[in-house]
Amino acid sequence: MFWIFYLLCATYCIIKLQKTYKNRSLDGVIGVSPGLDTIMVVMLSPILAVIDISLTWLRLYKEAEEAKRRNENIY
Repeated sequence: MFWIFYLLCATYCIIKLQKTYKNRSLDGVIGVSPGLDTIMVVMLSPILAVIDISLTWLRLYKEAEEAKRRNENIY
């Protein structure tokens, strides 16, 4: 069970890392060597994934509440 969770978290974090590198690159090619970053992400992936998902959920919840307040003020 732990290994499945760990594998899912590592996959999620590596995909997020790749997206970050692609956004930083001007020509669409990864211009840096993300070796050390990948090693650290794989080691810390369960912690990083839980934090990232939690912060994303909180941001979406906050945006929904603000939209709800704005919608109530219009009527």
